[in-house]
Amino acid sequence: MAELTDQQKLRLSILSLVQNDTAAAQEAIDYIADDSLKLELFTRQYALAQAEQTPLTRTIKAVQGVKDALPLFQ
Repeated sequence: MAELTDQQKLRLSILSLVQNDTAAAQEAIDYIADDSLKLELFTRQYALAQAEQTPLTRTIKAVQGVKDALPLFQ
């Protein structure tokens, strides 16, 4: 059996984080684009967006949080 690539591991962690909601995972993957910093920020922002009703709305809120925080790292 082949080992998972780093990209596959990253995407699998996103899928797991968003409770296997494929629409939410695709939204996150499209934005994160295999960037480790964006993934770390997304993970933290996703945890803060607990008030959102669905994984997809929570993901959208978390992505916005990453966009707001990312300039701090540039």
